[in-house]
Amino acid sequence: MKISVIVPVYNVEEYIDKCLNSLVNQTLKDIEIIVVNDGSKDNSQKIIDDYVKKYPEKVKSFVKENGGQGSARNLGLDKSSGEYISFVDSDDWLELGALEEMYKTATKSNSDIVICDMMFHYGNKTEYKNCTKYESVYQVTPSACNKLFKRSVIGNTKFMTKLWYEDLNFTAKILLNNPKITNISKPYYNCNCRQGSTMNNNNSIKNLDMLVIIDDLIKYAKDNNKYDKDMFSFLIFNHVLITSINRVAVQKADETKQVIKKLRNYCKVNIPDYKTMNFYKNISKNRKIIAWLNYNGLHNISKLLLNIKTKLKG
Repeated sequence: MKISVIVPVYNVEEYIDKCLNSLVNQTLKDIEIIVVNDGSKDNSQKIIDDYVKKYPEKVKSFVKENGGQGSARNLGLDKSSGEYISFVDSDDWLELGALEEMYKTATKSNSDIVICDMMFHYGNKTEYKNCTKYESVYQVTPSACNKLFKRSVIGNTKFMTKLWYEDLNFTAKILLNNPKITNISKPYYNCNCRQGSTMNNNNSIKNLDMLVIIDDLIKYAKDNNKYDKDMFSFLIFNHVLITSINRVAVQKADETKQVIKKLRNYCKVNIPDYKTMNFYKNISKNRKIIAWLNYNGLHNISKLLLNIKTKLKG
């Protein structure tokens, strides 16, 4: 088996048909599609069963109690047999030639990971996400979904469970082992940025999972003699000081102020010297301004500036 595609499913009856249709029609035929129903309460399983019946040699269905996306992906890894592994979220979809070109690229270059670009879909708006332009391995987008992983490079690495942002933890652990990466600058992965998704949510408290994720990653790096202060300072700078605080700042939840305070305090403890780090020299002026504002509790000004930027773009 060339590729195992792992699809975690939870209450996505509106979207899963498009996802699975894009997978069974891939131009690369030697694939298995492992669909893990993580305790859905809607009609997702009925749609999955229809695909199993129609494509019995290709689609494999597993049902488990709800445990979160990480646990569903872990079960998928345990059930998979492919030489390479692909992760596709059940509300997303692939371009039909994606797996074939990524597999050909991986085998030709003997790569551990192949990365492609993404297309983000926000209702009637689409946005091209360039994921293949970066200067250092720690700037690689943390998503597991726009990558093809050689099984051997994953090894025993598993996703953390019952936490958001487990992609960052999983992908970064693999990247710490210095894999050979090849990029394809084409938007083969389509991401449905719907309301309520992890990246587009109103659950302020769950955004604190990012701190648990990074703390576990730091422990892993130190335990395996792979810790680099500049790298982890950048991860905190990028994913906590900027991304997480900006995400929570636009939410309406009652806990927003409390969560932002905890995120900011984490940065003050862990990267008080971020301006002296090597990575900071390559940060754009705009991101430096947003970081300074967030670090000093002026996230509402950041929010205003980002709103103005969004309106100017759109």
